[in-house]
Amino acid sequence: MTILNFAIQLLSGAMILLFAVRFMRIGIERLWGGRIRSSLAEGASTVRNVMTGTGLGFVMQGSIAVVLIVAGLAGTGSVPVGVAASVALGADMGSALAVQFLQLPVSAVGPLCILVGGSLYLRATEPRLRNYGRTILGLGLIFLSLAIIRQSVAPLANLPGAAAVVGYLNSDPVTALLVGGALTLLMHSSIAALLATMAFSLHAPLGVSAGLGIVLGANLGSALLPLWLLKHENARSKAVAGAVAAVRFAFVLLCLLMLVGAHFGGLTEGVRFGTGEAMLAGHLAFNAMLLLSAPLCVRLARFIDGRFGAANAPFTVSLPKGVADDVGLAFPMIKRQLSSMLEIAALMLDDATAPVPDPARMASLEKRMNATLASIREIYAKLPAVNDAELADIRPIVDFAIRLERCGDIFAGKLIALRLEQIKGEYQFSEEGKAEIDAMVQAVHQAIILAEETAWTGDISTARRLVSHKQAVTEMESHSRAAHLARLRQGDHLSLGSSNQHLEMIAALKEINSKFATIAYATLDRHGDLRESRIRPSRADQSAVLDGVPDDPERPRQGS
Repeated sequence: MTILNFAIQLLSGAMILLFAVRFMRIGIERLWGGRIRSSLAEGASTVRNVMTGTGLGFVMQGSIAVVLIVAGLAGTGSVPVGVAASVALGADMGSALAVQFLQLPVSAVGPLCILVGGSLYLRATEPRLRNYGRTILGLGLIFLSLAIIRQSVAPLANLPGAAAVVGYLNSDPVTALLVGGALTLLMHSSIAALLATMAFSLHAPLGVSAGLGIVLGANLGSALLPLWLLKHENARSKAVAGAVAAVRFAFVLLCLLMLVGAHFGGLTEGVRFGTGEAMLAGHLAFNAMLLLSAPLCVRLARFIDGRFGAANAPFTVSLPKGVADDVGLAFPMIKRQLSSMLEIAALMLDDATAPVPDPARMASLEKRMNATLASIREIYAKLPAVNDAELADIRPIVDFAIRLERCGDIFAGKLIALRLEQIKGEYQFSEEGKAEIDAMVQAVHQAIILAEETAWTGDISTARRLVSHKQAVTEMESHSRAAHLARLRQGDHLSLGSSNQHLEMIAALKEINSKFATIAYATLDRHGDLRESRIRPSRADQSAVLDGVPDDPERPRQGS
């Protein structure tokens, strides 16, 4: 019955601790969640992110809660993966400081926290005061749970066989590490496992080697537990927990080797600190030194995300509050998102024509393209009543964004499929055909630059140049098709084997380039320089090649 009573009390104390931490975390998120998210930005330094994580780990009385929060934010795209990893690593240091804090004689304020926090939570009508009450009540319940844990382990030292178990742990640090890891996984908290072990060391002759082994096991368990809790999350969330777990596992292994060497070398026997004090110091030193690996952890998280998370990660574009309610803000925001789509298009073109294209990265870029277009549609749909002049300025940009999304479909569909067939050796372009395609690819890159400049400035001369460039690419496609057919007539076996692919690729590049030119037609139409079937040249361009450009099916019609 003693063992059963011990297990029930210990696990009930751990359960109250988990509930208290979660209860307090909800209050903290509701009070300061916005500030926490705004502080986690890509531009912040790794040191600042680590310090933020340390503060969160201390306030929330545990690192696992912080890891779950930042991993979830990374999974939704709200926080970069590297930032989330550095915050999660700092949270472990905050957890170590929380253990130090909870060992201080502050548990006497626990009943007062329960009284004050419970009164605010139950009686306050204002949500902010209720959340303050929730946070204070959670802290009081943490102190209560620690008191239950300490009381539960006190009789354990008097059980028959306890001395033999303690003696075995003192002789084998590796077994002590496994015990510490098992306790952490069982209690779902490294803080609870360490505090229970330190309370037990007050009543049993637990040695320094065994105590430090349990500390290493608790740190290993706190690294593995988020991986288990995040097993059903997306790859980006797992990348954060995986990077932190990998770094902590490597450091635990290194420290274990040092501990084993010190144990069998008799160095730990000369330690004059008590076991509890040695565990506190060891836990704090372990996590402090672990902070030095923050840059490595950030790079590892980004690598794991790029390797496994790019194809499956959801991508969303968050819009600043109130943008859609103000035309003066909405129009620049739409242009900003449009620039993002053009940048994504340039990246997709680079990936599609790379020596070894990456289908997963291409799929990720297509998701970003679709999400950015969705944000533009959202702004457009929520615009307040606008006059005809303002609508005439905004609508061509939205139309152009829709055409850019079609370019993304071509990149991620037709072009990547053709390139993968080429990599597999299913066909090979002739030297002449490859040179023609490379020239068209460079021309499409130039069209992206001209399209972005035209969209932002509305400059007529740039719009004219873009239309002229569009005509030049059309002629390049026509010339390449004629040259390809001529090579077929000459019996070129490479051209014959890649005929379908060559014609499909130049047609796809021509279509993409034509869609980039639609923003030029809209700009010229807005300035009255576009006729129904041709561009009206300015006085400075009387001899320009734009005079006499035929009607183009890609450009928007007047009055449409």
